[in-house]
Amino acid sequence: MRAKLKLALTILLGMCASSALFATTMESLQAYAAEPQWRALLHFPKSSTGPSYVDDPRFFLAETGRSSPLAELTETLAAFSAEPSLRCRYPAREQWLVEKKLLAPAAQHCEEYRQWRDKLNVDAVVLVLASSYLNSPSSMYGHTFLRLDPAGERGDSDFLSYALNFGANIPPGENDLLYAYRGLFGGYPGLFSMQPYYQKIQEYTRLENRDMWEYRLTLADEEIERLLSHVWELRNVNFDYFFFDENCSYRLLELLEVARPGLDLTSPFEYAAMPVDTVREVVDAGLVGQIDYRPSKRLELDTLTAALSAEQRVWVRQLADGGKEDLADTGLDADAQRATYLAAYRYLRYRLNTAPRTSEMAARSLRLLRGARKPGGFSAPVVSTPPRPERGHRTSMFGLGVGYREFSEQAPAGNEALEYVDLDWRISYHDALDGMAGYPEGASLVMGNLALRWQDQEGVRLQRFDLVDIRSLSPRGEFFSPISWQVQLGLERLDDAPNQPLVAQINASGGGTWPVMKGVAYLMPALRFEYNADFREDWRLAPGVNIGQLWQGTKYSAELAGQWQDFSGAGERKTLKLSGNYVWSANSSLRLSIDYRDQPWGHSHGVALSWRQHF
Repeated sequence: MRAKLKLALTILLGMCASSALFATTMESLQAYAAEPQWRALLHFPKSSTGPSYVDDPRFFLAETGRSSPLAELTETLAAFSAEPSLRCRYPAREQWLVEKKLLAPAAQHCEEYRQWRDKLNVDAVVLVLASSYLNSPSSMYGHTFLRLDPAGERGDSDFLSYALNFGANIPPGENDLLYAYRGLFGGYPGLFSMQPYYQKIQEYTRLENRDMWEYRLTLADEEIERLLSHVWELRNVNFDYFFFDENCSYRLLELLEVARPGLDLTSPFEYAAMPVDTVREVVDAGLVGQIDYRPSKRLELDTLTAALSAEQRVWVRQLADGGKEDLADTGLDADAQRATYLAAYRYLRYRLNTAPRTSEMAARSLRLLRGARKPGGFSAPVVSTPPRPERGHRTSMFGLGVGYREFSEQAPAGNEALEYVDLDWRISYHDALDGMAGYPEGASLVMGNLALRWQDQEGVRLQRFDLVDIRSLSPRGEFFSPISWQVQLGLERLDDAPNQPLVAQINASGGGTWPVMKGVAYLMPALRFEYNADFREDWRLAPGVNIGQLWQGTKYSAELAGQWQDFSGAGERKTLKLSGNYVWSANSSLRLSIDYRDQPWGHSHGVALSWRQHF
């Protein structure tokens, strides 16, 4: 009772300090504190009673503000009345309180805030999705941020825009494994930051070879003002950063909920927020107008060189390497010369992305650019726009399948064959045989794949659990020679071995991939580290080789894969497997696999068929 009297007295004193305040009651304050927009301004979860996502006590005016929207509302009213300059620190709060007639308008100049707003002069907001980048743990699932476009003539060029980004504040030189651990369990503070948009273009399209999709949002002027005023409140404010849920994409959804009251974008993502899924949610909410595609510089170069003859491609390398000065003696017509010069210029610039700039390279680059810009009607080929990412399959998957395995000798269960039913659940994200619409070619990223199996006499058991299964198949060619690689970590039941043991294993491989037969062929030496309690030597290390051919498409995909592993005294394991996937609809597919195994404990062949539903 005494606490309630103290709270009421605080409100009364705040009201007396500002004669324009409207009379209110404790009951009405409780109702206002429960309103979604006030909770959104404080970053409280929509579908739970937990504390605010903001972990920085400096953001709150009340001592218990992180856990009590009512306490923060009461203290905000009192503080704004007692110290009017605080309104300049919280312009979004002030605007909402004035709209609700809980606070009278005040003539606050807020010079620093106005200068910041005038500098940005934002006329439009664009949601940007950078495609996944498997070589960086922080960008494997892609990345989203907001582009703030200025009004007037400055708005005609994206290079004059600003990028509003939320990300983990990672110390320089942080180890990738340490980053992965801390990113999963909240070991980093997350902050909003702003930088020129051209730096993001350089980082993503030029340095990391990532496509960018730009979704222009249909925000009205007052919604943009509301968004930016809240961004001002979040300057230097820390959030705990979590890789899967409280990440870049989730924080942006919260900003959009503040900008347009009544939106509920975050509720579906309180446990996991994949960037492409959050973009899909924004599109479905009717927030998107125009959509633009910005291909990577590598893709632009590949498109340009693909249109050249084999002889021209040789000259491209010679021009870029400095072995040839010009194309005067080649017999090429004017358009072919311009195309060759342009390809050589872009190839040289691409190679110089991370190399120190020298006067010799600068002079060569300028010579090639002049050759590409000789008068004429040549125009570079345009990169074909791929399917939009948000139109691809969703990132979680449920599967139901049946299978049959026949043995040349007696089966582990004492039969000549095994029949089984599999139940699969995958947290994320995409494997090589899933429909390719909206996903990068050659990339496979699976985390949290759980498979349960029922078979006669054994009942239901864990068949496998893939904690991580990542594969990057980047084709090698005339101009680039990337390394293809794969890492797999998890549990696997050896269902054709005696006693069908469940083993822990780590697989790592690296090698090359080449375009073959309208697909890609790969060859990767490998190592398998396995723990098997049923063996005399629990831990075993086996060198091996992974070889295969992969065809990927939006409707049909197939892979022929061979694997050889040498466990020394424990024998060799050989597997040949053919798998095919048919996309029934955007989120449904049918998968068939046939395999033959030659193992130290016997030979077997099997077939499996499964229905897979993405959600």
